Amino acid sequence: MAKKKAKKKEEGEQQELFELLGDDAKEIKTAGRLYKKYQKTRIEALAKEIAQKTVIRELAAKAGLKRLPSGNIEFKVDGMKIVIEPRDDKVTVTEKAPKKEG
Repeated sequence: MAKKKAKKKEEGEQQELFELLGDDAKEIKTAGRLYKKYQKTRIEALAKEIAQKTVIRELAAKAGLKRLPSGNIEFKVDGMKIVIEPRDDKVTVTEKAPKKEG
């Protein structure tokens, strides 16, 4: 088997972080891993959000809700205002903030 030749670093190519920073690289590596973890969580949450948007649109269609002159479907239920816009299949759900006492 032939050995693979190490690629020569092209001019302007980034060096390995440990070659440059030593101990500081550990903190950057930890931060990078946390970022990827949070990114994965966000992407998974986005997939669930998109699925729920589809459910809301289907249930609104099943209920026979009519569009307003603007083209939107808007309704309130249990302290939430739900707006379905035909443009970009946008669904907005807003909850009323609880009233402050006193």
